[in-house]
Amino acid sequence: MSTTQDCGVRLPLVVVLLVIWFIVTATSIAANLTDGADGLLAGASALIFGAYAVVNIWQNNQLCGSSRPNVVESQCYQVRDPLDLAVFSVAVAAACIGFLWWNAKPARIIMGDVGSLALGGALAGLAITSRTELLMAVIAGLFVLETLSVLLQMSCFKLTRRFTGTGRRIFRITPIHHHFEHLGWDEVTVVIRFWTIAGIFVATGLGLFYASWLA
Repeated sequence: MSTTQDCGVRLPLVVVLLVIWFIVTATSIAANLTDGADGLLAGASALIFGAYAVVNIWQNNQLCGSSRPNVVESQCYQVRDPLDLAVFSVAVAAACIGFLWWNAKPARIIMGDVGSLALGGALAGLAITSRTELLMAVIAGLFVLETLSVLLQMSCFKLTRRFTGTGRRIFRITPIHHHFEHLGWDEVTVVIRFWTIAGIFVATGLGLFYASWLA
């Protein structure tokens, strides 16, 4: 979660760059995998970036070195320009909502790799600059589920093919939102239910963020 105290750990530059590379790559791929159903990524991203706007505003109100009387120094946040990050989060969330007007089924404009990879990269940047890398995995839990479904499917297929000669699958198709479409769910039903799941992850992440501040 977000750290309110500087623990004094200093990682080598090479390690830091590798961690940043992993976060940006993983988040971009996860957002790209979530795309594929009309409105799914745009709606989920609006919720996720909206949550980050709340996180960044809270960090700004509890910023270390602030003159505000309500700032508790033992629980303050050492984040660079959190209010600017909040503005960026709001801008991306608003852009996703505006895009959703044309991306909802039947989509007249599709997200594509350009949009999905950019959203994933933007989310990674927010997580790194606000020092909430682990919290991001909760807030963007829908992205994690989509990615895990692909990893599990590939791993199961390759292992069973190696040891039994016949590749077996856990899901009918991945990413997992396509699995439910193959089960007969209407695309709109899948999208709305996955938005609901994304909202649950967002609410959980915000709750954990606040709880970590109280701790």
